[in-house]
This record gives sequence, C-alpha cells and structure tokens, in this order.
Amino acid sequence: MPELQIDGNTIHYEEHGEAGSPPLVLVHGLYGEAAGLAPIAQRLARRFRVIAPDALGHGLSSHPAEFGIEDQGRALTGLIAALGYDKAAILGISMGSYLAAQAAILEPARISGLVLVVPKAHGLTSSIAAYAARKGVDLTTATPEETTAFLAEVLWSPYTSQERRDEILAAQLAAQRVVLTPEERAGIDRSLSGFDLRPGLATITAPTLIVSGRADGLNPPEAGQEVARAIPGARFEVYEHSGHQLASEETDRLVEDVEEFLQGRAVREVRETAEEPAEHQ
Repeated sequence: MPELQIDGNTIHYEEHGEAGSPPLVLVHGLYGEAAGLAPIAQRLARRFRVIAPDALGHGLSSHPAEFGIEDQGRALTGLIAALGYDKAAILGISMGSYLAAQAAILEPARISGLVLVVPKAHGLTSSIAAYAARKGVDLTTATPEETTAFLAEVLWSPYTSQERRDEILAAQLAAQRVVLTPEERAGIDRSLSGFDLRPGLATITAPTLIVSGRADGLNPPEAGQEVARAIPGARFEVYEHSGHQLASEETDRLVEDVEEFLQGRAVREVRETAEEPAEHQ
C-alpha cells in the first residue's frame, strides 16, 4: 500500500484500475479503512482509477493527537495534487461524505465530480456517537462486534437478510488491519465535534450526486436532502432497500449510478468541447 506525506501527515492509500482512467477518490466511513471498501472499489475500477485513502486517524495513515474536518479535507485535495491530477472526482460514504464535501468546499476547482453517500451537513459529533449518547451506551469500551450489534437497528434495511448482513460484516472485519484504541476513537470523535458544512455547501461547483437510504437511522433521507438543497444543482436519490450500510446493501445500483453520473457528464463535456467552433487565427 503506497503512502504520501501531506501537510506533515502520512496518508496511506490503495489504488485500483488502469492508470489512465479518470481518477476517483473513494473515502471510507467512521472507524473504517480503505481496505474495507475493496468490493466497491474493484467494481468502480472498471471505469475509474480508484484511489482509496485511509483518512487521518484511521488505518495506516497518521493518527494525530488533534485534528479536524478541515485537516481531513486538505489531506484529500493534497492527495489529488500529489498524485499529479489537476482534478478528480470524490465519492465519500457516511463520515467520508463529510470529508469529501469539505474538500470540495476548500478547493472547488480541484473536484470534478462529487458523490455523497448517506451524508449529513452538520453535527455535534459523529452520528454513531450521537446515537450511542442518546441510548446511554459507552462505545469507547465496546468491541467492534458489540458496536455492530448495538447499531443493528439503525444500520440496516429490513430488506437486507440476516445472512447478507453477516456476510457484509464478516468481510469488513476481515479487511480491518488496525484496531483503534479507545483513545484513538475518542480523537476521531473530537475531530467531528460541532462540524458544520452548511456555510460552505453553496460554494461547491462540482456536479453532485447525493444518495440516502430509506431505512437509515443514523443519517436519514432528510439529512441527505438538506445537503442536496444547499449544493447548487445537486441531484438527490433515495434507495428504498437500504439503510446506513447502503454501499454494501445496494452496491450494484450505487456503482451503476456513479458510473452514469460521473462518466455521462465526462462524455458530454468531451462532446461539447469537440463541437465548439475553432477560434479564428
């Protein structure tokens, strides 16, 4: 797994697909890692050069004592630049959607397309931490298995069978390389404390697709719709058979929608450029 130094931090990332394909940065969710997104990354790699980083505080990237969502956004735009791209599309899932949106706010011209999956625009902390606080549960002492069991009622659609849930979770656990300490999880939660993207969403210029799951109990469709209303020209979709695990529950549909949204626009841009009249000498 390659790595780069961005603003004094080490950013580990994985790459999938042909080097000459359009670049797409794929950003995981809370407490996750790039390796956990391999199933969707490999499918997207049919059309894109997928770059999947470990976010700050996660996986094999740097785990600073203190960092914030703007640091995460700068790490993403810095990664795009360091890899030699003028611009790239970003797809962020859950927490990754906050970081992707922040990157598009910080450097609008660096982002060619934006896909936000199960997003929200603001929060006092992460959606998981907020839900645990409402339920009176201390997740800092819980194992990944205990956390997953506690979150079952808000993560999944009723259309997703228990067998399929177990299969998804087993794959995610098998891909995990770094077990975060309670202190590291607390640091990640602090990085999201009081984040608010709303003042900057209107400055995003990239074509944006926002996708929410009907049964999402953490970031419900209303949260996604709030984001969509704030970003000029954003397209909003609700997947009826998904919860917060949308990227795993309806992977095929998501990949198809991302390909159509990002590549369809790219094809139109090339066609429009070709049809422009040549300048007179």
